[in-house]
Amino acid sequence: MMRSKVLASVTAASALLLLAACGSGDAAGDDSGVFKFAVVTEKTGAYADYGLQLEAGVQAAVKDLNASGDYDIEFEPVIYDCQSDKSICVQHAREAVTAEGLSAVIGPIVSVDILPAAEVTERAKVPHLVMAVLNQITDDYTNTFRWSVQSDRSNQTVVDYVEAKMKPGDTVAIVNATTDFGMGGAAQQTEQLAAIGIEPVASIPHDPDQADYTPIITELKKADPTYVLLSDSNPADIAKLLRQAKELGLKSTWIGADASGAIQLAGDAAEGYLTVSPWFPGPDTQELTDKLVAEGIKTPGWISAMAYDATLGLAEAVDSSGTSPEEVTKGLESLSDFDGLARTGWTFSADDRRGQTTSQIAEWTGTEYKIVWPEN
Repeated sequence: MMRSKVLASVTAASALLLLAACGSGDAAGDDSGVFKFAVVTEKTGAYADYGLQLEAGVQAAVKDLNASGDYDIEFEPVIYDCQSDKSICVQHAREAVTAEGLSAVIGPIVSVDILPAAEVTERAKVPHLVMAVLNQITDDYTNTFRWSVQSDRSNQTVVDYVEAKMKPGDTVAIVNATTDFGMGGAAQQTEQLAAIGIEPVASIPHDPDQADYTPIITELKKADPTYVLLSDSNPADIAKLLRQAKELGLKSTWIGADASGAIQLAGDAAEGYLTVSPWFPGPDTQELTDKLVAEGIKTPGWISAMAYDATLGLAEAVDSSGTSPEEVTKGLESLSDFDGLARTGWTFSADDRRGQTTSQIAEWTGTEYKIVWPEN
């Protein structure tokens, strides 16, 4: 099993030799022995909760990489705030890979921002490390490497849980935002439920950023589902739905995505909310949780954890193959059974760039996450 040099003291091959062999003297890997890479993220704007998590994960990993003594080069992220605006995300991605000549890009986190940025990085033949879950990102762009779990696999985890827990008479409803994420997730869940003979008693789409979700909760109360499967990535909307469900006395169990900040916004209405995610903070993941808190993230989430592992993987790719875009791509495609600190077994190839294929489900108890699926 390949282990990160930060996590196990393995003697590193001399990356300075790689730099010399590549004749590297550009911004990506210069004669001072520094490998610079782009981090394009939503530090401000509507998705700032996500973008700040991504930045924190990268920064925590870079500190560990540079302090480890296992590398003869230093790693330096070049941070671009794309302000939760897809046009600015594209602009910064273009600046990073053309004007600055950087050999790798991490982020942004939100799918609507990544897709146009990936158009730029693919044309430039620069490897692009992403955390977002939309299948299209790795299906349509051959330079992307997903450091998370894509949506169809996470939705299958939810459906597997429901199938295992349902009792006679139990029912399921679906609620989704009318976004690519929401509609795609609802379609996947509907298909996966049909495969096990379950038809939702209600399927309710909603436009994002509504002030009041009472009509949805009222419709759900009429259907009285045991489980509500929620496909929504907007923390404010998730929080409003959970709060209004509690206020109106809906007894259903909600299962949805881990949207940064949703638990805090929902307050006590989030108690009992089941979240699907590739990683959760807590006693079982205390080492990484502490590293991310030290970067200013009060409540670390999967985005920061995945960004941490992605940065370790990028360093491994550079160390094993070289600093040019082509060499970094080759290194990433060669990662097999690579252990990060958030997840073990990261595996990529030229034909499969998904990285991980399983998620977890945890219940928010009011004070911490308790893993409920898969069962030990």
